[in-house]
Amino acid sequence: MSEIFDPNSAAQELESKIRKKLLTLPKLHLASIALGKDSSCMVYRSSQKKLALDLGIVYHPLDFSKDIELSELSARVKELNKNPEITGIIINKPFINDWKEEEVFSLIDVDKDVEGVNPLNLGRLLMLDFSLKDFVEAGSLPVCLPPTLRSILHALFLSSGENVRSKRVTIVGFTSIIGKPLAFILANALATVSIVHIGTSEAGDLPDYIKAADIVISAAGVPSLIKGEWIKQGAVVIDVGTGKKENRLCGDIEFKTAKDRASFISPSPGGIGILTPLYLFSNLILLAEKRRKK
Repeated sequence: MSEIFDPNSAAQELESKIRKKLLTLPKLHLASIALGKDSSCMVYRSSQKKLALDLGIVYHPLDFSKDIELSELSARVKELNKNPEITGIIINKPFINDWKEEEVFSLIDVDKDVEGVNPLNLGRLLMLDFSLKDFVEAGSLPVCLPPTLRSILHALFLSSGENVRSKRVTIVGFTSIIGKPLAFILANALATVSIVHIGTSEAGDLPDYIKAADIVISAAGVPSLIKGEWIKQGAVVIDVGTGKKENRLCGDIEFKTAKDRASFISPSPGGIGILTPLYLFSNLILLAEKRRKK
C-alpha cells in the first residue's frame, strides 16, 4: 500500500512558517498580471488574492485585454519595476498571440521576479549547488524557484529526504519552468535523470522509461498518459499534470492502479497544486529579505 501525499498537512506547516516570517517584515505588495480571461488563470488568481488577504499582503490585480500590444505590457511592467512599493511581480500564463516566454518574462526585473521565471534567474539555477532541503526551505537561495517546482521538490523531499543519489528519475515534459530546471537540480543531487516528451511517446518508448524509473515526475498535462501498470513496484510518483477527461479533471498518471504499485504518490488534482500559491508567497518573502539586506 502506497503512502499518499497529504498536501493539507504540508500546507499547514508551510503557511505557519510564512506567517512567522511576515511578522519580521514590512507590508509586502504583489502585482499579479492577467492577459485575457482564461479560466485556469482566473482560478489561480482567485487563490492568490484569497491567500494574500489572509496573510495581510497587499494584492494588486492588473487585468489586460487580449488586444494588448507587447509594447504596452512592457511599459506597464517597467512602471511596476520602478515602483518601490511593489515587492514582486507575476505575469500569469497563458499568454496571447504568439508571445514567447523569454520575451515576456524578461520584462520582470530579476529582483521582483517572484516566480523565478526571468531567463537570467532560470540560468542562475544551473550554477546552484544546494541540497533538496535547501530548495524546499529557500532561505539561503540567491534566486526564487518557480512555485510549482518548489512544490514538486517539497513532495520529493518528504518521500525520499536527500536520498535521490543514484536513483533513476524519469521526468515527463520539458518545459522551461518545470522539466528543464528540475532535471538540473536532480542531476546535481547525483540522480540519473531522463527527460521524456512527445517524441518519446511517438517512438513508442515511453513505457520503457516509466517502467525503469525509481522516481516518476509528470507534468505533461495529458490525461491518463501514463498507465498505472507501467509504474515500477516501490517507485515514487509525483503527478503535476492536469487535464480534462470525460468532463472531469484528472492527472497524467492513472492514479487508481498506480497507487497500488508506488511506495509514495502525489495525485493530481488534489496534490502539490495546493502548495503552489503558498510557495508564491514564500518567494515574495525571499525577495523582501533580499531587498532588506541590500
